[in-house]
Amino acid sequence: MGWSIFAFANALLAWLAYELAVCVWALNPCFPMIAETIQFICDELNEYYTDQQEPFVEMGNVALKDTLSKDNVIATLVNIEEEKTLKNGSHYVSNGDNLSKRNPTIYLNLYVLFSCALDDYSKALPKIQRVLLFFQKQYVFNKENSATDFPSGVGVEKIILDLFTLNFEQLNHLWGIMGGHYMPSVLYKLRIVAVQNADLTDVAEIKEIEANANLN
Repeated sequence: MGWSIFAFANALLAWLAYELAVCVWALNPCFPMIAETIQFICDELNEYYTDQQEPFVEMGNVALKDTLSKDNVIATLVNIEEEKTLKNGSHYVSNGDNLSKRNPTIYLNLYVLFSCALDDYSKALPKIQRVLLFFQKQYVFNKENSATDFPSGVGVEKIILDLFTLNFEQLNHLWGIMGGHYMPSVLYKLRIVAVQNADLTDVAEIKEIEANANLN
């Protein structure tokens, strides 16, 4: 059965959003960090599951699943959220002997959907189960405990993965936006990714404070 006009329109919007994200990553020096973070998580899974010829998981847009390998798990960024609890950071940082000013660091939560488009449902479910088992074994990643190259060079210090459960209404909305039928999947919240791309601005150093009292 062919796609409905509504499903086709949603798939087109999802494709446009994905292409826009790719353009933003290419033009803005701070956003490759997002792509590298998701790719790192894929690399960790692929390093752990080596019992198949193709990579176990690849980063891609599940809305374009017809252009991706159905044998792989697909990791798709579906939302970016600022971590509000860490928003009120200091505007001032130590720069050697001087004090410099810059905008506070942004901490992001990335919502990544792991899905499998295998036609054989009985083979798709075990792949999603493998994702769950891996992150149950290890859900905190840093430079010291990673099996692959940790993306510390792009401003990331630690990555923590939390299983994020959607209710039926949210699940229906998510897959409706991507213009496709539901497939075996699991959603994880990746926290906390730091974004800092602001230039340092020197501020005047206070060397002496003079207080005058007017007694008249």
